[in-house]
Amino acid sequence: MSSNNFLRLDYSDVFPATGLLSNQPALDIEFNLQADFGSHICTNHFFDGIQTSFLLAEFSSALEISYEEPRRSFSFCFNFEGNVASRHCGQRYDLGKGYYNFFFDPDPAKAHYFNSGSSYNIFHMTIEAEKLLSLIGQDDPLYDRFAECILKENGIPGFRTNLPLTVQVKSIIESIKFCPLKGAARRLFIESKVYELLALQIEVWQREYETSGFQQPLVKDVELMHAIQEYLQVHFQDDLSLKAIGKEFGINECKLKSGFKAHFGRTVFGYIQELRMEFARQLLSQKSFTVSLVADKLGYRNANHFSTAFKKYFGESPGKLRS
Repeated sequence: MSSNNFLRLDYSDVFPATGLLSNQPALDIEFNLQADFGSHICTNHFFDGIQTSFLLAEFSSALEISYEEPRRSFSFCFNFEGNVASRHCGQRYDLGKGYYNFFFDPDPAKAHYFNSGSSYNIFHMTIEAEKLLSLIGQDDPLYDRFAECILKENGIPGFRTNLPLTVQVKSIIESIKFCPLKGAARRLFIESKVYELLALQIEVWQREYETSGFQQPLVKDVELMHAIQEYLQVHFQDDLSLKAIGKEFGINECKLKSGFKAHFGRTVFGYIQELRMEFARQLLSQKSFTVSLVADKLGYRNANHFSTAFKKYFGESPGKLRS
């Protein structure tokens, strides 16, 4: 997901009716957006020190949405559809469909990245750092670990790998989204489910702490995976193989496959296919490129094979896109 061709917007341009960690408890604060760059429905719930957001969106342009979060907070992103990236802790992190992760970044300046022509279904949860500490409690070993990071303003870029959305996690989030109750019963039910979701994350942190002490991936490994990603963004039209990519970066195929999937939430060839289809869509929007010419440019020997792959990815044929 290269940021070179992204439309850069401020958070208020895309989510003007929502706040970041509002001081006032409130449920079902909804905002609908219709703009040249796309559309979305964003529904927010605010509790004491906690905000949750459901985002359903389709963006016709690739977006870089910058924002500032002045309060020190932990952010969780649960991705049900689409591929989204975030900038925090001095790095860009990709999150594929069906995965989730968290981060703590004391730097208030952050950004999210969305692809063009993609649909998104995301659940986001933000909790103030001090609120999280009060929930963990001083008797838990996690308290000192997190308190130290908060005090020294050391960022935590998340779990070592993106975690899959389990049946249990999905069930909790869906129960929040489709809660039929009203009034005080609705507020209490949703708030209880938010705390249940937080309890699951604390349990994961406890296991992580016991096994690794929250050791993050080595910086050289993170940099290597991002270098490979940038290489693919340049060479995605080439006839690539895992062996050739591994040789280019001095890494074996097994580490390449597992490392790339762990960092970006999708396979190497899944990412290459994403780049190729997005490029094809851009070319087809120009009348000078026929379907056959685009297929040839992407290395397809048969235009019908390209059309099949394009329809599978976007849900419509390249010919319909041009009409």
